[in-house]
Amino acid sequence: MDGRDRPQRRVRVAFHTLGCRLNRYDTETMMAGLGDGAARGLACEIVDWDGPADVYVLNSCTVTARADRKARQTLREARRRNPAAKVVVTGCYAQAQPAALSALAGVDGVFGTGERDAIADWLPRLLAADGPLVEVGAPEGSAGPPRAAHARPLVAERTRAQVKIQDGCDLRCAYCLVWRARGRSRSRAPDAIAREIAALRERGAPEVVLSGVHLGAFGRDLAPRTCLTDLLASFLERFPDLKVRLGSLHPDELGAPLLDLFADRPNLQPYLHLSLQSGADAVLRRMRRPYAAAAVVGAIGAAVAARPGIGLGADVIAGFPGETDAEFQATLDLVAAAPLAYLHVFPFSSRPGTPAAAMTPLPAAVVRERAARLTEVGRDLQRRFEDELVGTWQEAIVESPRRADGWLPATTGNFATVLVPGDREPGDRILVRPEGRRGDLLYATAVRSDAAAAVAGRGVR
Repeated sequence: MDGRDRPQRRVRVAFHTLGCRLNRYDTETMMAGLGDGAARGLACEIVDWDGPADVYVLNSCTVTARADRKARQTLREARRRNPAAKVVVTGCYAQAQPAALSALAGVDGVFGTGERDAIADWLPRLLAADGPLVEVGAPEGSAGPPRAAHARPLVAERTRAQVKIQDGCDLRCAYCLVWRARGRSRSRAPDAIAREIAALRERGAPEVVLSGVHLGAFGRDLAPRTCLTDLLASFLERFPDLKVRLGSLHPDELGAPLLDLFADRPNLQPYLHLSLQSGADAVLRRMRRPYAAAAVVGAIGAAVAARPGIGLGADVIAGFPGETDAEFQATLDLVAAAPLAYLHVFPFSSRPGTPAAAMTPLPAAVVRERAARLTEVGRDLQRRFEDELVGTWQEAIVESPRRADGWLPATTGNFATVLVPGDREPGDRILVRPEGRRGDLLYATAVRSDAAAAVAGRGVR
């Protein structure tokens, strides 16, 4: 009797992801890996997290203390949903603090980032174990490039597919645990990435996002050595009908060759997210960031010059230890004056074992107040940017089915949300001309489905 003839145990497995786009990618890779479970006597069915399941798998984040708390809360909720189920945590929190998680009541399995993708191997052992199963070794890929399952599912409710091209980080910024959880920087082979993108295009993905922990480090560890700009240029040429979007970059990584692609290639989405963190040089040095505030200002100006109408987002940390009033004001002044579209504000969160954890923290009330002020500036920036889109034609992709009020959300290339009417499907490419606001969101009744016009009409009044 071979493996296909064995009686199979049916197992309902639910997944939930916390944190970044790489975590979502890694969850999809785990889901694809369940197909191997049949050879081990399991017939796995992926079910919704909010429903009954036999195994709940949480892919966790540890970028902030709040992320840790959210993971613990989510694990408790899963246990209450089905007390007889196996509850598992994997991902960055599991890698960084396995002992703390394995000690939590109701946690049956803890698997690190190096073990996460081998779900078909550890799932049968988990189901047979009488007690908690803890398997946490070196971070993922410490002996090789990041792995990928080329048959990852294209999740129906999302209209852009994440493609991990790089993982890990060598920078060791003073506040960050991610390098410890994900290991050293390593790049995937360009041919492997190209095969995955081709498969996603064949399955109908209208857009892919090239993602990484330190995206700008792509290719430095490959032989022959290459870089993100060369990889991106080759994909834009090879897949002219596919929209490509970049993940987060450091401000000092926006060199002229990369910005030339934004100027010349219409299938490169006009959006960039910058890992800014502070606008004060002294704070950036304490953070161990590899650039100065002047590089930020220069990069933002160069990006806008290369691609007028580009959407620029930025991460900022509020209340880093030792941040003076003047240093905070420097950050506030920089972001308020910059042509940014979005601001993602993180109140400083001390992470155990990092250099910043040994620094004298600011009072919690000061951190909250500074985060609130930056958040308010971010709202003003977003509204200003979106108001400038009114009356212009913008490419967009329908994101999800019709809302209860009859409108469909669509996302423009520069990452603004626009509500549109009509019977359209998620993933449909359209041209929209925003006319004003419905509440906090733009809306457009002028909508065109002409794909050719979507290239020619970008940003034209």
